[in-house]
Amino acid sequence: MSAAVSYERVRDQLSRLKLDTSLANLDGTLERAQKEEKLTVEVLDELLAMELAARFERRIETNRKLAGLPSFKTIESFDFQAQPEVPKATIEELSTLRFLHQGENVLLLGPCGVGKTHLATGLAVAALARGHRVYFLTLHELVTKSRVARERNRLGSFLQMLLRPELLVLDEIGYLPLERADATCFFELVNKRYQQQKSIVLTSNKSFGQWDEIFPDAALATALLDRLLHRATTINIRGESYRLRHRRQAGLATPPLNHGGVLPTN
Repeated sequence: MSAAVSYERVRDQLSRLKLDTSLANLDGTLERAQKEEKLTVEVLDELLAMELAARFERRIETNRKLAGLPSFKTIESFDFQAQPEVPKATIEELSTLRFLHQGENVLLLGPCGVGKTHLATGLAVAALARGHRVYFLTLHELVTKSRVARERNRLGSFLQMLLRPELLVLDEIGYLPLERADATCFFELVNKRYQQQKSIVLTSNKSFGQWDEIFPDAALATALLDRLLHRATTINIRGESYRLRHRRQAGLATPPLNHGGVLPTN
């Protein structure tokens, strides 16, 4: 069999096996191999390595789209100087994802605007980059979706979907009180992930002592915290909101609150 026939046969077989990256890089790899006098096995190794790398990148991109991240923020882009209350060494340790492999939780507490969601997103991005499945949703989204699932008698399937990812991020806990059915669903989700030793990254603007304001009864709040805190790193962030600081630095007045504590509308 001539070299030309063998070449066309290899191209055809790569195409039929859907090894698209190997096919796209075949000519360049063969040219370099000829110049550098590489062995056939080295050529195969190079082509397969490129194919595996491309598939890994595609899988990460697919997982990223399915994760529901509100933005693409990394730990590296977090401004630790602007928020000195955030323990940088602890965050860098969490970025190794040892907590994920050990089935531990990360609880980020603090007022609005101090970087909790940025840090939670950064840990999610780090997990995605290493091939882990991640799902991100706010408590409001959890409540809304669980109510729809209950109405369709699919709550079990919905909770099962939230058990699949290695990392679940629950954002904005505490901005709204929960009705009993919603609180029970939240507890059931946390309890099942606790039993399976799967990690949760959670952000809240409430201290743990204020969680009875979120839940319809204190016993449920206590049981939930017991499971969240058993294997967890808790980070309390104090400081000024990024947005308020930027407004002040820009010479803009801080919008006043009305008597009900709600921003006025025009």
